[in-house]
Amino acid sequence: MFLIGGPAYSGTTLLALMLNQEGVTCLNEPDFHDPEQSHNGLPVLAKLYPDRSFPKRTDNALTLVQAFELMHTCQEAIRPDRLGVKFCNQIFVDFAHLFKEAGLPVVAIIRDIRDSLVRPLLPYVGGGSGLIQRYRTVWQERDLYDAVVRYEDLTTEASKVIGEISRAIDCPLTVRSEWHPGEVPGSMMYPRYRHYLLQSGRISRQRVGVWKDSGKRISTAAHELAREMGY
Repeated sequence: MFLIGGPAYSGTTLLALMLNQEGVTCLNEPDFHDPEQSHNGLPVLAKLYPDRSFPKRTDNALTLVQAFELMHTCQEAIRPDRLGVKFCNQIFVDFAHLFKEAGLPVVAIIRDIRDSLVRPLLPYVGGGSGLIQRYRTVWQERDLYDAVVRYEDLTTEASKVIGEISRAIDCPLTVRSEWHPGEVPGSMMYPRYRHYLLQSGRISRQRVGVWKDSGKRISTAAHELAREMGY
């Protein structure tokens, strides 16, 4: 079992989609702990593995430790396939601590935050300052991760990035640079204005470096964080 994730709008959904391949199932924000959002967890696995037995989905909220134990149960149910789970922001960091304590691999993906700030943000983010804080939260915990990859590299050097992830999670992976648009679940398309490129059926570089010509004012704090992250 392995964990992937990063800050919001950093390419986590694209990476999760690419990691769904022969022998690997990577769930997109399964939220086992939250009954209102857990439809991306057990129901998805039950559909993918109709001949396997999974625990019943509960209406009760779970602690993160309980959710982590449930992930273990699901991993055992789908063996020999590997189970991956993707989360964002603080919940990704919280689960990263549990995964590392258990000796399980964690991979983070980051992105130039200035590109992420160009398009409108969902209200939960808390505006530009809120997104900056989410990026900083993930970045400050980088010692937790077995690998840190960049969204920009994933779009230009997919083989190199997937190879790095393959080594980090100790699992052979193929470079899934193309897919059928119908394979993209609805949960990966929210919000559509940020994820519409997934339905192009291939990796795209259209969203790299867009802040430079966007005409949008980028805050000093965003520029400073981008530089701190190596951009």
